[in-house]
Amino acid sequence: MPQFNSKVQHKTYEKGEFTDEKDRSLADTLELINTFPWDMERTLTAVQLTGPSVTIRDEDVNYLKIGLFFNGKYCLYYLDNDNHLYEYHAQEMEDVSQMVTNFFNSALDLSLFEKHLINIGNKAHFETCYFEYRENPWRILMLNVMLLVYAVLLTIGDVALFFKYSRWPGGLVLGIASVLFYYFIFRIFYNAFVNRDNYLQISRGSDVFSFGYTSRTVNVYHKTEIKEIRSYGNRGPSKNPNLIEAFEIVFKNDETIQFTNMLIGSFDFHSKFQDSMSNPTILFSPGKKGFLKVL
Repeated sequence: MPQFNSKVQHKTYEKGEFTDEKDRSLADTLELINTFPWDMERTLTAVQLTGPSVTIRDEDVNYLKIGLFFNGKYCLYYLDNDNHLYEYHAQEMEDVSQMVTNFFNSALDLSLFEKHLINIGNKAHFETCYFEYRENPWRILMLNVMLLVYAVLLTIGDVALFFKYSRWPGGLVLGIASVLFYYFIFRIFYNAFVNRDNYLQISRGSDVFSFGYTSRTVNVYHKTEIKEIRSYGNRGPSKNPNLIEAFEIVFKNDETIQFTNMLIGSFDFHSKFQDSMSNPTILFSPGKKGFLKVL
């Protein structure tokens, strides 16, 4: 009897987040399924591909995922190695066990399953993601493209005023504003350069996360030790070109770590502190000190 890779997913986990992953025999896999807290995890849980489940992968990279369905039933999702998705609803756990046994014996009858017509993005619900984040040039450029456009326009205005109205006081005012704006841009790109080796590993369902300023100084932290998370970003009018948002995690021992959405997107980072129904588990508060002080 072969051993297939299996792993579990709880209701607080996000897409691609799994734990307890290892190769198991059929007997061990059935034990894993039967001891999973199905009834406990049904409460406030949406029926979808990502949710409380046990996922099994065979030697040919076909997946069988056992999840929850309505009215106390179970939903079995089968994803073949050509990305075709099938769905079957089981009344009882005995039916689930039989399907898993057939899967191990390469005898799963797909005629009992309903085939999905749309097969886009299915694998992300079955494959393991490690949720590692690093700064990359493309993200930095996209977040700062409007600032760079403003800088070019401001430079053109400076040059035009200098040659045409060099004695006009407005030129001096624009020049001072330009210097401040260029300094703001410099601080953002300087931050990106200094922290180019930043590393963050964080998922929604795990209490433990890792962060470091270089690949050699990565430290482990716990969400339960966080006192508050402060965010510093664009809270001005919609035409404000600044898309950079900085985060400051303050722990109960007053230790802090800081990084920006050049490392991890703002939406992604906020989602790491939500429960299975997208309610915040740790609130984000607006920072009171200056934005540049965080950078």
